Amino acid sequence: MPSTRSSTGHSKPRVHLSVSTEPERKHRTTGTTTGTKKHTTTATTSGTRARTGAGVTKRAPATHHKRKPHLSDKIEGAAEKLVGKVTRRPGKKAAGTRKMRGTDGKNSRTKRV
Repeated sequence: MPSTRSSTGHSKPRVHLSVSTEPERKHRTTGTTTGTKKHTTTATTSGTRARTGAGVTKRAPATHHKRKPHLSDKIEGAAEKLVGKVTRRPGKKAAGTRKMRGTDGKNSRTKRV
C-alpha cells in the first residue's frame, strides 16, 4: 500500500516561493545618447567578444576562409551530399556540404591577382 504525505508525518503545506531566484540582468545605459540607438551584435574576429543588448556578451564564431562557389561546385556538392546520405557516410555528406558552401579549401592557397 502506498504511503501518503499525511501518513508519513510530512503533511506541511506545499509553499511555492513567490520570490524569483533567477539572476537579474544588469541594464546598462550608453552615456548621453538620446536612447534611440540599441546595442546590436557586431561582426568581430574570432576570439573577441561582441556586445549585445542588456549587457550580454557573445563570442563570435571562428571564421573560415571562404571562396565563392560556382554553380558546378554547388551541383557536385549536392550530389556528393546525397551519396553520403544514401550510403550512410557522414564524412562524405559533410564534404559535400563544405563544397557547396565554398569552405572545402579548394583554391584557398592561391593568390588572387
